[in-house]
Amino acid sequence: MDKLTKIPSLDSLESDNLIGKTIFIRVDFNVPMVPSAKGYRVLDDTRIRRFLDTTFRHIHKLTQGDCRIIIGSHLGRPHKRKDHQGWDGIFNIQYVCNHFDTLLRERYKDTYALFPPEVTDAHMTDSLGIIHKHQLPVGGIKFLPNLRYLLDPENTDNFREQFMQDVAQTSDVFINCAFGCSHRVSKSIKLLPQYMRQQGKIAVAGSLLKEEISRLGIFGKRVLAKPETTAVIAGGTKISDKIAILKTFVQARVKLIFIGGRMVNAFLLAKTQKNNLENLAIEQLPSKMWESKGEDDRKDLIREVQFAGEIILLAKKNKVMLIYPDDYKITKDFMETEYTIKEEPDFNEDFQLDLGPETIENYYLNILQEGAIENVFWNGPLGAYDHPQSDHYAEGSKQLAKILFAAAISDQKLSVVIGGGDSAAILNQLDCEELENLIRKQLLNQLNNQINREKLSIKLNSEDTYSIFNNFTSNFFVSTGGGASLEFLQKLLEDKCDSDIANYLPGTSILMDLKPETSQAA
Repeated sequence: MDKLTKIPSLDSLESDNLIGKTIFIRVDFNVPMVPSAKGYRVLDDTRIRRFLDTTFRHIHKLTQGDCRIIIGSHLGRPHKRKDHQGWDGIFNIQYVCNHFDTLLRERYKDTYALFPPEVTDAHMTDSLGIIHKHQLPVGGIKFLPNLRYLLDPENTDNFREQFMQDVAQTSDVFINCAFGCSHRVSKSIKLLPQYMRQQGKIAVAGSLLKEEISRLGIFGKRVLAKPETTAVIAGGTKISDKIAILKTFVQARVKLIFIGGRMVNAFLLAKTQKNNLENLAIEQLPSKMWESKGEDDRKDLIREVQFAGEIILLAKKNKVMLIYPDDYKITKDFMETEYTIKEEPDFNEDFQLDLGPETIENYYLNILQEGAIENVFWNGPLGAYDHPQSDHYAEGSKQLAKILFAAAISDQKLSVVIGGGDSAAILNQLDCEELENLIRKQLLNQLNNQINREKLSIKLNSEDTYSIFNNFTSNFFVSTGGGASLEFLQKLLEDKCDSDIANYLPGTSILMDLKPETSQAA
């Protein structure tokens, strides 16, 4: 992995670099939350557990708790709400802190003492005051409030900059462990490490961040080497979120792109409007899709169809197969739990909420090409997996996850990458016992026929789906960053991996710029 990047990382530090020091860690704990009896609870803790199992484990190995830690993360988009709505609720990182504390104690008992965030400490003055006044003991972990609370009505940018200067003054070491945020140019990702290095302090990538770019870098090189054995699965809601990476995959001449989710609607419409795309008017599209929407949403719909048209033309030019579902689960209203199966939706009347049984049955044939595919990248759910009334519409995504996982177990030459976000959340909806049975079946199938399978009992040391998907087989990788993984792969493929892979995201490239041997010029 180290051949792909020379990024300064936690893995290269010694105990002396961390023992007795105050360590600021920028994490990505922007996790899904749901209401509970006590307010809110974490629905999917994958990002938290991956941090604890990588970066935090390494810090503990070097310090045995002899350090002080500050944890900073954003949660949701509180800056989009007026009058602090939700600041003591769904945007309150206290609920994440509670869950983190539970996981931490499972691993390290009472080695560490957690100091929770203030609820609406928008200026963070109380949080930093605790640290400035040396009230944070050895083994203390201070959670900052939601970093997006850093709002100043007069001048938000200036205030955030001053806060980052205060954090840099307070801390001895900066660790970026927020892969999911490293494609954005935020103050805590890019400005803070600059301030730290200006003071001669350490600024490095966390173990998780380095693992992310290394694993994605290896995958990207595989795609460049053998694009003809690469399959891309694109789901989700909007093409605009994925237009750049889809074009890049097409220009790299991958074997195929399977289109699912709500995104497929735009492709189906683009095929019917192929002669009108450049001057497409909203009236030319099915009225059910736009009549209740505002002007901006109508413009978005037109753009989505036009984007789909661009991909279709580009794919034809580069001889890339675009594969659409064979059938769909159809309803007349989004909230309906009863559905019918159709080969194609009539958008004047229908909602398509998931893939149909024929499409699911043909996954191995259409996506894995009966074993000919060696690289698979999946980003975006293939149906309404989080439907509020029914779990029927998650079947297409769940079955795909199982097929890809089973294929990874049985085929060592296959590499599967799940591109974070909703795709990763789908994995945690799967039944643990069902996955264990799937693993047993795949392992038994690999034994020669002379072995009496009835004499074998396979027991797995797995607690849940998280531990299975993240720890069982090394050729199945679940990224913690959706948008970040897309941007990283896009830049890598466009550059043909000609640079250090840390240069492909703002949050990692800044750490390269600030390496000690080059910091004097900064």
